[in-house]
Amino acid sequence: MKKEPWFKRFYHEVISLSTILKNSNGTNRRKIIFDLLLLIIITCFLKIPFIFIRDLGDQAIETFLASNVSISTLWGFFIELCYVIVAFTFFIKTFYKWFAKLDA
Repeated sequence: MKKEPWFKRFYHEVISLSTILKNSNGTNRRKIIFDLLLLIIITCFLKIPFIFIRDLGDQAIETFLASNVSISTLWGFFIELCYVIVAFTFFIKTFYKWFAKLDA
């Protein structure tokens, strides 16, 4: 059995969730929407440690490398890329955990 790529699986889960939302009553719909908003907010809060790490790196670069703007920019880009990867992975895994077992 061949495993489906993550983006196809995620797409099918989103379609399934939208069908469940369409067919559910008001209470279940509110709970699902609340859970989705909570997941988005938690994913946004994951950014905080990355901001601290970026600022620490910026201070170190400023102190030791005499404010080298190109290295500081690369450092910021690297931290942002790390955040995007971590946040996306967290969102997908949590989405599967929270919403994959809903019944249509």
